[in-house]
Amino acid sequence: MEEILNQILDKLQMIEHEVSDIKTNMATKQELEEVKQNFTTELEDIKANMATKRELEEVRNRFTKEFEDIRTNMATKQELEEVKHSFTKEIEDIKANMATKQELEDIKANMATKQELEDIKANMATKQELEDVKNNLMKELDHVKANMVTKQEFVFLQQAVLETNEIVKKIEQNMEKHERILDLLSRRSIEHEAAISSIRLIKTT
Repeated sequence: MEEILNQILDKLQMIEHEVSDIKTNMATKQELEEVKQNFTTELEDIKANMATKRELEEVRNRFTKEFEDIRTNMATKQELEEVKHSFTKEIEDIKANMATKQELEDIKANMATKQELEDIKANMATKQELEDVKNNLMKELDHVKANMVTKQEFVFLQQAVLETNEIVKKIEQNMEKHERILDLLSRRSIEHEAAISSIRLIKTT
C-alpha cells in the first residue's frame, strides 16, 4: 500500500513539474496579442514592400529593353579590332611626325640668341611710336582729303582736258598742213633755183 502511495506521489510530483513547465513556457494572452500584432505589422510591411505581378513585369520589360540596348550598342570583336588598328596607325603617324632629339637640337641651334632678341626688342617700335605714326598718317590723310577735288570739279577738269586734247589735235593737224606747205614751197624753191641756174648757164654760154 505504501508503495502504491509513493508511486502516486511520484506521479503527482511529475504532473506538478509538467504543469509548472507548461506555465513557465506557455505564452500569456498579452504575449500572444503582442506576437499577433508583430506578425500583423510585418505582414503589412511585406505587403507594402512586395512588388505586384504588374510591377515585376514592368521591371522585367525594362531590363529586357536595357539588355537589348546593350547588345545593340556593344562593339563586336571585329569593331574593337578595327578601332585597335586605327589607334595603332594614328600612333605610328604621330611617331613618324614627331621631331627627333637631333631635330630639336638643330632648332635650338638656329634659334635667336638672347642678345639677338634684345636687339629685336630695341629696334621694335613702341606703342607710343606706333600711335604717333598713326596720328601723322591721319593728319596727312585729312590734308589729302582737304586738297582733293570734288566729283564735280573732277568732271570739269576732265572736260577741260578733253577740250585741250581737241585743241592740241587741231594744232597738230594745222602744223602738219604747214609742214606740207613748207615742204612744197621748199621743193618749188629748189626747182626755181635749179631753173635759174640753168638760165644763167645758158646765158654765159
